Amino acid sequence: MNKSTLHQETTEQELNIEFLVREYYPYIHRLALSILDDIHDADDVAQDTFIAAHHSMSGFRYESNPKTWLSSIAINASRGRLRKRKVRQILSNTLQAIHLLKNFPSSPELVTIQNESDTYLWTLVDGLDEKHRLPIILRYVHDLNASQIANILHISQGTVHSRLHYARRKLYAQLGHLNPGKEVPDEISD
Repeated sequence: MNKSTLHQETTEQELNIEFLVREYYPYIHRLALSILDDIHDADDVAQDTFIAAHHSMSGFRYESNPKTWLSSIAINASRGRLRKRKVRQILSNTLQAIHLLKNFPSSPELVTIQNESDTYLWTLVDGLDEKHRLPIILRYVHDLNASQIANILHISQGTVHSRLHYARRKLYAQLGHLNPGKEVPDEISD
């Protein structure tokens, strides 16, 4: 038995539904919550993700990353949930909380200004079409790189970069009045 066959058998034995739930449930739940902005829908999508994963374990290719595979399932389940309820309001409470934790202002006035800025920004992000909104969420909320986003969304890395560039330009144009005369910065490749 060669080393790669032994590694694959070990990986297959270790990769069971209990392991996946234990290892990835918090991430999948946060991912669903950031897309759906509803804790109950996120709970349902996270559960649906692991049920679907359990049913399709035999089709899992062990050379791919389980996190990427589960993320794809969760995003598809979230898209289905959005289509059913026909709501485009995504992010607000969860993203504002995440953003505030990173940049907590020191005075009540700054808190108010930050809250208004966050609400405005996420309203603009919510106004993007899905093909541009999802890469923004995955990149800036979940800190995934272009390769990971490409795998999750089943698109090329070039398409990810293009969509991120377009979305940043559009958001920057809408926010331009806050910082006139400044060019849209390009993101450093990852």
